Amino acid sequence: MRFSVQSLRAEKGATMPLNIREEMAPIDLGRSLLKLVGPVEFVGQATNTGRRIVVRGFAKGRATAVCDRCLEEFAMDLATAIDESYYRADEAPAEPGDDERIYGEDDIIDISCDIEQAFVLTLPIRIVCRDECRGLCPRCGRDLNTGECPCGADD
Repeated sequence: MRFSVQSLRAEKGATMPLNIREEMAPIDLGRSLLKLVGPVEFVGQATNTGRRIVVRGFAKGRATAVCDRCLEEFAMDLATAIDESYYRADEAPAEPGDDERIYGEDDIIDISCDIEQAFVLTLPIRIVCRDECRGLCPRCGRDLNTGECPCGADD
């Protein structure tokens, strides 16, 4: 999700609409992969505020994930707001803040990593296929969503 800000840098206060639709690689969550199904869409704008470019907008996509309770794969929608500041490498402050990114002297900004990070931050601690998912029996491993297991309720 790259775009050029070369023309935007010419005038302070200038804005540029952004409408980017692109495939993105799966996101490694450590315990599983979040596989993006189809392109991710970003709609927003980039604004020249003087020494930096501010990118604001909204990213959305669809992904498949593995349920933490029943271990079945399911589809889920992802949506998040993006609000990031970018400094050109040769104009960056000595110590940019945590929320400030640096882009190269080629004037190309890539927001892929920022969108990926924002998607991950919107995920719940436990990713479940549905709230009423019963998960797996801890004894025999049967999927309790498909029926009771022979282990018994008191185990």
